Amino acid sequence: MKSAKFLWIVLVWGAASAQAADLKSFDDLRTQYQTYKDPTRLSYMYNRCAALQLNVSALLARKGQAKGASDFEALAQHYMVLSEANERETDKKRGLKSKDTMKTVHRNVGVVSEVYSQRLKDNFSKRGEYIVGDAQLESELAECNLPDDFKKRAMGN
Repeated sequence: MKSAKFLWIVLVWGAASAQAADLKSFDDLRTQYQTYKDPTRLSYMYNRCAALQLNVSALLARKGQAKGASDFEALAQHYMVLSEANERETDKKRGLKSKDTMKTVHRNVGVVSEVYSQRLKDNFSKRGEYIVGDAQLESELAECNLPDDFKKRAMGN
């Protein structure tokens, strides 16, 4: 019984990692999500922005740019709060009680953050730059730096 439960956990984690590893562009995600109205789609997009912002914060911190690192970390926190609020609202509409929602958000951001981290490392080894030259990351960072606009676009407004 324990091995079946462990296998299920591994399969669920693998599926979540594979979804995150895909890193479809935001435009592709918005197009995909237009076909159905799953409210958790917003949380995933917020989590993507939070993960990217945290990675940029870590890069800046390593370069000794404390103010920039702090600003990106604050923006990441903002996206995590948006994700948490969206999850709580979704649970409320479904008649569920929210429990440990921020823990779930942190876990989900962590999964996506690892994917971004690996991509940044790969970019650096190929080009000597973490983000510059990766059109998708440049575009996502530009979008995520404007949270009000990003939220409107993510919601389809």
